[in-house]
Amino acid sequence: MARLQQAKEALKESYDVFNQAVEKKLPALSLSNHDSIKNLLDIVIRRESISVTKKTSFPNKLSADLRKKLADVLLLIDNVDIEIIKENAKSPSTDKIDS
Repeated sequence: MARLQQAKEALKESYDVFNQAVEKKLPALSLSNHDSIKNLLDIVIRRESISVTKKTSFPNKLSADLRKKLADVLLLIDNVDIEIIKENAKSPSTDKIDS
């Protein structure tokens, strides 16, 4: 639960920074509703795609950071911690035998 709360706080910060950088603000952030978080992720992806198509300026780094944090919260709500998965992938397998 602590990891989920930490991810939600990071998401709030990223959301605020992104909203300050764009002209058209995002809809209100509701962290208690899974569907609203997913819809917000879809909106960010759509806006990024539109900016690429129309060749307009868009805060790509901020957008990528926001998408990452939205996805992290969604995964944590579904009891999937990507950080644990990454750590397990980095650690050497105990099945391997040194030659």
